[in-house]
Amino acid sequence: MFQVLVAEDDMILRELFCNVLTDHGYTPVPARDGLEAFDILDNTHIDLIITDVMMPRMDGFSFTRALREAKYTTPVLIITAKHTPEDKQQGFRAGTDDYMVKPIDFNEMI
Repeated sequence: MFQVLVAEDDMILRELFCNVLTDHGYTPVPARDGLEAFDILDNTHIDLIITDVMMPRMDGFSFTRALREAKYTTPVLIITAKHTPEDKQQGFRAGTDDYMVKPIDFNEMI
């Protein structure tokens, strides 16, 4: 089963993303922030990471940058309300594979 780590601090959005992924045959693995996501990565095989940017303890840009510095090659999709060209550039410089701005089209996410 394709496992997708969902790092999102907003409980309602995290559950929504997880429900959409489940409905499409994926196995979501929820995390509240980047630090919890790293703990999960230590013990669980993950095929894709979806992360928000604005999270407590470790934001999505820092999380993605730390992943790449630690040589994780797992694809990363940033989903965030941060929408300026500078925000997107920061996401890609951190190492994300794709960047979506909230509100998102779930069909596009899938």
